[in-house]
Amino acid sequence: MKRQCHLIVAVLALVIAGARPAGAQTSPAIDAARGPLETINAAVSTGDGLLTIQAAGAGRASGVHFRPASDAWDWSAYAAVSIELHNPGSSPITVRARAENPGAEGMTDACESAIVLLPGQRDEMLLRLVRRPEDPGYEVFRQFYMYTERIDVRANTVDPAKLVRLTIRMDAPQAGQKLQVGQIRLVGEGKPAPVPFFPFVDEFGQYIHSDWPGKVYSNEDFARLRDQEAREYEHLPGPADWNEYGGWANGPRLKATGHFYATKHDGKWWLVDPSGSLFWSHGPTGVGYGGDISPITDREHWFEKLPLRDDPLFGRFYRRGKGATYRYYQERQWVGFDFAAANLLRKYGEDYRQKVAALSHQRMRSWGFNTIGNWSDSEIYEMRRTPYVVAIHYGAPLIHYRMPDVYDPAWEPAVRARMEKERGRTSEDPWNIGYFIDNERWWGWRPRAAAIGEETLKNPPERHAKIEFIRQLREKYGNIARLNEAWGTQHASWEALASHREAPDMKNPKVLEDCGDFGMRFAERYFSVCRDAVKSVAPNIMYLGVRFHGHIDKEVVRLASKYCDVISYNIYDNPPHGRVNQYNELDLPIMSTEWGIDSDPQQTPFRGKDKNVQTPQQRAQMIVKYLESAIRHPNMVGAHFFQYRDQPISGRPDGEAVLRGFVNITDTPNFELIQTNRRIADRLYQMRAGSGSQ
Repeated sequence: MKRQCHLIVAVLALVIAGARPAGAQTSPAIDAARGPLETINAAVSTGDGLLTIQAAGAGRASGVHFRPASDAWDWSAYAAVSIELHNPGSSPITVRARAENPGAEGMTDACESAIVLLPGQRDEMLLRLVRRPEDPGYEVFRQFYMYTERIDVRANTVDPAKLVRLTIRMDAPQAGQKLQVGQIRLVGEGKPAPVPFFPFVDEFGQYIHSDWPGKVYSNEDFARLRDQEAREYEHLPGPADWNEYGGWANGPRLKATGHFYATKHDGKWWLVDPSGSLFWSHGPTGVGYGGDISPITDREHWFEKLPLRDDPLFGRFYRRGKGATYRYYQERQWVGFDFAAANLLRKYGEDYRQKVAALSHQRMRSWGFNTIGNWSDSEIYEMRRTPYVVAIHYGAPLIHYRMPDVYDPAWEPAVRARMEKERGRTSEDPWNIGYFIDNERWWGWRPRAAAIGEETLKNPPERHAKIEFIRQLREKYGNIARLNEAWGTQHASWEALASHREAPDMKNPKVLEDCGDFGMRFAERYFSVCRDAVKSVAPNIMYLGVRFHGHIDKEVVRLASKYCDVISYNIYDNPPHGRVNQYNELDLPIMSTEWGIDSDPQQTPFRGKDKNVQTPQQRAQMIVKYLESAIRHPNMVGAHFFQYRDQPISGRPDGEAVLRGFVNITDTPNFELIQTNRRIADRLYQMRAGSGSQ
């Protein structure tokens, strides 16, 4: 509900103060104080030189809109709006400010900023009036990037000469919670717009033409942000109803085995932590130190300021490389730079690895995570402060670029040798939830893994899987004539079939049946050997499977469940329950081991095909949508977000540049995602224990 009131509050006048550039116009700000003040779900009062905004109800945005007395404010002479704020209460408040051009919608033609005020805290919020850059078009970038199709330079930028509204509001406050606003000033010297697009990456690896909470503008900002984060954790240590493992301290107690295990309780699948408390696994993947190298070669003009190659501090972060999986650098040599690692050095000093490792656990707890997901650094998870999962990878001959030849004599020893490396490290660790062996192995879309048989027949005759498949066919048909009759083929001999490398006719029911028979035997060998490899080294730790991805036939999942303690599945469908429901009749514990959302549109101008770009708040709501579905689903025992850290805006050598992490390139926590995740974590176990299915 909104209502109009006319307040002439001298202390709230947009008084021009601070650095005043020569020739700056001051009248628009003065006129603004005499315009209407519009409230948003709030009551307002004045006194002691402050405007007090009191939330009218719980959970809804509460604040005020300021509008100019004339058509628009011209603030083009200034760089930013400075807003003095005070939290007089006993609970933290999230405060947002927004400046808009006419017709602003979502992130288009608007600038936003946000801050968390701790109890009693006074602070200044700076709302930068980011100038819109020239539009370079997307074609100059196409050869360098995966996943993106266009560029948007209007997001989070404004024309400062045509501003029509300034908003200050509390985000989801408690009923009656108060915010006090002091002086609002225009500060800094504005640049004429539009500004050149290139360079668009600053010395810290950030997008130049935007602003967001926690953006770094100088080396001094690193220390300020580091100290600010530490103070925040004193007030926000983590969910109150979690035990040391992140299990449900106030919930039912089950058998304590000293290790994690899966069980069904009151009609829902759960994990149980080593102490016997119910546990739902929630955390990000890739918890570590960054390390994605972004090529500089042939695009030096993208970057505002790079260290010299022989710089005594930062020269170490240059790397030479050759080739990439995709895109421009696929066949080229290149030199790249590791912005993330360089920023960790700037922020924490030479011993940054030790400091970041310890801080990672504190972050996990405060942000509402109880699991360190896949692809994470062992140096961090072996500190044994947060439960974790372990990825087991190895080298072996392949029948497909994402599937090993499980009949090759080298395959099983390779799996077992890699698993042996965990003996004495993670094999008896109570903090270890379980092991994945491999990631997103390919099973094809056909029923009963028939695509495995189809692909095997396309391999050369010496491939061991093909030798085994033909042995099984000879056992079934006896002679090649009977196989030819069933398959509608004309192979001269079994040797001719072995040499034949074209795909069989999968529309033939007999071919589909035989390929499916082989596919299921192949899967049986795969999962049985992997389980035995895990249990021979770590008998008390769970085998979590292969991290399925995409469509997986129900019979393959059923077979896998004979050997996996939990079915791991990378589920990007949002909400996830539609895919999980395909396996409801199997009644299995399923963990979503990879999922995500779109890149942060404030920190990159590059967009996918979808023209409806989400605002940071809408993007955070996609996390709510996914997790509420997953937490409530009776078969789901966890969800792991991909990933902890952003990739560079300038991309990896292969062109992947995904900025969806909880921590960005400067090691700054993502404001929207963390506030959202905390709210979910505070009620995770109440949601999980509630009734209902999806």
